[in-house]
Amino acid sequence: MKTFEVKTLGCKVNQYESQALRERMIELGFRENNDLLGADVYIVNTCAVTRRADTLSQEEIRKLYRSHPRARVFVTGCCAENDPEKLKRMEGVTGVLGNQEKDCLADFILKDGGLAPAPLETVEQSGSSKRLLTGPADTEKPTISNFHKHTRVFLKVQDGCDNGCSYCVIPKLRGSSRSRLLAEIVKEARGLAGNGYKEIVLCGICLGAYGKDLGLKDGLVEVIKTLEEIDGISRIRLSSIEALDVSDCLIEKMASSKKLMPHLHIPFQSGDDKLLKLMNRKASVEDCRDLILKLRRLVPDIGLTTDIMLGFPGEEEENFKNTLDFLRETRPAKIHIFPFSPRKNTAAWRFPATVRPEMVKDRIKETRELAQELARDFCRQYIGKNLEVLVESQGGFADDGFLPGHSGNYIKVFLRKSPEISVNTIINVRPLKIHKDGLIAERIS
Repeated sequence: MKTFEVKTLGCKVNQYESQALRERMIELGFRENNDLLGADVYIVNTCAVTRRADTLSQEEIRKLYRSHPRARVFVTGCCAENDPEKLKRMEGVTGVLGNQEKDCLADFILKDGGLAPAPLETVEQSGSSKRLLTGPADTEKPTISNFHKHTRVFLKVQDGCDNGCSYCVIPKLRGSSRSRLLAEIVKEARGLAGNGYKEIVLCGICLGAYGKDLGLKDGLVEVIKTLEEIDGISRIRLSSIEALDVSDCLIEKMASSKKLMPHLHIPFQSGDDKLLKLMNRKASVEDCRDLILKLRRLVPDIGLTTDIMLGFPGEEEENFKNTLDFLRETRPAKIHIFPFSPRKNTAAWRFPATVRPEMVKDRIKETRELAQELARDFCRQYIGKNLEVLVESQGGFADDGFLPGHSGNYIKVFLRKSPEISVNTIINVRPLKIHKDGLIAERIS
């Protein structure tokens, strides 16, 4: 029996799709590798959201070839959609199939047997899209029943994006917004709940667009309402969502629901209107400020996290200071900070660079210091208060005697290992002190 491994880079949608690939490979008779000798087949599910992500994807491919030169390496994901020819030329790569062929990849590997170079000429260009000529004509869309090495499960409900941010290449690599049918989502969620998953994280490339292409108003809220009825699902969480997609209906649902967690990740990207306009972002600073005030009024314990991009062309000192002022005022619990990364086939690719690299580094450092201060302040207010925490597996956390978990509002909580504390249980805890980027807590009755 041939063995395989899946290596995943990038977003929650990619992680979901890797799990679907993993389950399809097992269904076709492959065995997941669980030793140090290496697998017969490797699948690298790549990310291309930034140049850094591109580089990391290519480094993963090179590392696999150096470590396992006899293995067959198949590459998929956004890098494979963005520049397939470059990847095909990389030493050790057997086959390259983009996002539009990802659903057929496991069947393609089986046909090739994972033993001989794949017939790369079978993937050809057709207009602006590609199609797999030798794969099964009507391969059913893959679904998942488990989530490898995860306690919380990601459930993809939407793909693609129509927003057209000037810096983002993903709409060209993922296509326009497309929603899964509610019946498909519910069936998959029931199966996951039946397999013991208590928390489901709804994800998409543009999650808030769910249902618009199906003619649904407040489609995401309809998904949440339906999933709330499923026995076994204790928690529903949303992944990243745009500010203008956080409707009054969604806020009301979050305020009243016992299962929808009080946490939103809203990518503001900047706190300056001039930069937001250059980025072709739809929400203004005032829109974001008003939304945050409304959320905190109606959902008092909400955890708000965000993305901030620094070094965008045209970012002057005043614009940067406006962003810092916006963050000080809105006080996100966590801020993902990253530098602008010019990407071909985007409007911003043609914008002249105006911010020196060393200045970008300085601004990232200053913003990161503020982010750490805001994160500690958010955590500190819960010391001594009761929180409900889903205890998670150790995963990528260092084994320092603690089990990690997350509160409903997405505070990372560390619990001392004990026979009385089991993974994948929801328990009441009392935070004691700040630890790393979260809180140490004790279990309470």
